[in-house]
Amino acid sequence: MDERFELAAAIGDGLIRACDLRELGVHPSAVQRLERQGALVRVRSGVYAKHDDWRALSPDDRYRRLVVATADAARHPLVVSHRAAAAMHRLPMLGRSPTHVEAAAQHRDGGRRTAHVVARRAGPVPTAETIDGVACTSLLRTLIDVAVREPWVCSVPMLDAGLMRPGVTRGALKLELELIDPVRGRAKAAHAIEFADGRSGSPGESVSRVRIHELGFIAPELQMRFDDILGSFALVDFYWRGIRLIGEFDGRLKYSRSRSVSGLDPAQVVYEEKLREDALRRRGERMVRWGWSTAWSPRDLHRLLTEFGVPRR
Repeated sequence: MDERFELAAAIGDGLIRACDLRELGVHPSAVQRLERQGALVRVRSGVYAKHDDWRALSPDDRYRRLVVATADAARHPLVVSHRAAAAMHRLPMLGRSPTHVEAAAQHRDGGRRTAHVVARRAGPVPTAETIDGVACTSLLRTLIDVAVREPWVCSVPMLDAGLMRPGVTRGALKLELELIDPVRGRAKAAHAIEFADGRSGSPGESVSRVRIHELGFIAPELQMRFDDILGSFALVDFYWRGIRLIGEFDGRLKYSRSRSVSGLDPAQVVYEEKLREDALRRRGERMVRWGWSTAWSPRDLHRLLTEFGVPRR
């Protein structure tokens, strides 16, 4: 690829803008040719990324690049909101990645939509903060906007993660909800705030908690600690004390990133998990594990928890 494309990517922090290419003397036909050949990926109109770089990004990072590109190309300044702001705040984005960028409406009628932007009208004009060059709604405002509009399975993981951030408390979230005073979704958001728990250890655990509640099972204790396990202690995701059942959400993240987090080989992590589980079983505890596919499927999680005798509320 022409070194001018590399220079444009460096200028745009990974994004290759058509306007930068024009200034570097690249003819539009060269851009079109590289896009047809698959060397360039169109992020949005007038903005590209190198194919290999784009493939290496996570879905969340790709969406953040779309938000940055859209804010940069806007004719009028944008304050991104809702899921777009959540992505910029690095909150867990679950489900299918959005294809549009949500922004706080600047007009009374709100709800306007362009090829790339959906304007959302939600309460008073928000105070903006800048993240990676993009004006975003504050973390508190973003959490409430998402809780008002999105289902629990999307909003609760964000609220759980938010409660671990400085300045975010249940009381602060309630005050922000009062300030926004939404016409619709207020009760849903209020219940989500009450349900949220900063002890949740991962987005997968948060989704599991939502499903367990929706399915009518009794709530487990979170992050239960068992002492004197192999000379140390064990911390488990869920515990139903009445039936001595441990529940563990096991996404692949724990194992695939184990070397970077703990310095251990993934196989060693799995082996030590097995030793820990054996030690807990010798104490009379039972254990059930599930992953993302089961957490997302109410039917599968219902079948699994019923099989292990988890009581209903």
